[in-house]
Amino acid sequence: MDEYLASLGLSPGELNKVLYHRANMAKPGMDAEGNPITIYATGIQIPSGKLKGQFVSVPGFVGGKVIDSENELWKIWKKDIEAGKWPVYPTSEALNARDAWLHQVMERDMQLMRAKTTPAEPVYYKDPFGLPD
Repeated sequence: MDEYLASLGLSPGELNKVLYHRANMAKPGMDAEGNPITIYATGIQIPSGKLKGQFVSVPGFVGGKVIDSENELWKIWKKDIEAGKWPVYPTSEALNARDAWLHQVMERDMQLMRAKTTPAEPVYYKDPFGLPD
């Protein structure tokens, strides 16, 4: 874990979300507007088990595609949710507030990645024949 993440005081489940996002940064999906999708954090109400009724934030971007169905996401992530790998919150409001904050953390990652791939100085066309600009 890098120094920045260590300074944020993330829960293990929240850290797992950021690491999932980072693992998908090299090959993100794209939304309809062409924006990258690395996690598509989705809140679902836990339908059964000891956490029944609470809310968990899981990746909706799975296997290169977005899954919107809460039932499908529950099937995919049930074992991981029960093992404590994703963050659980008592209310949907608490989940949404924390996800909004985590989204800022992930957006920072995306900005840093874009900065690394964008030249510091503009690159302009250079005439191969040496003619004046």
